[in-house]
Amino acid sequence: MAGTKVGVITLLLCATILLGLKPEHASAKVCPFFCYAEVAYMTCPPAPYKKLGPVCNCCLAKPGCKLFRADGTVICTAS
Repeated sequence: MAGTKVGVITLLLCATILLGLKPEHASAKVCPFFCYAEVAYMTCPPAPYKKLGPVCNCCLAKPGCKLFRADGTVICTAS
């Protein structure tokens, strides 16, 4: 049983090396897929006053972008 686990781990390690995958790629950002119904527009650097068509949530926006309601209040800021 222990030999099987070692074999599987060795196989995965070899596959990772052969495919050229780097460990830092394993820490990718995971975004929940939900949309704020009240998003009217967003702004993004370097033009923070230009109103853009919004994305569903801040997780999907580029860092620094802000999502706004129609009344101008901020919903969230992307990081």
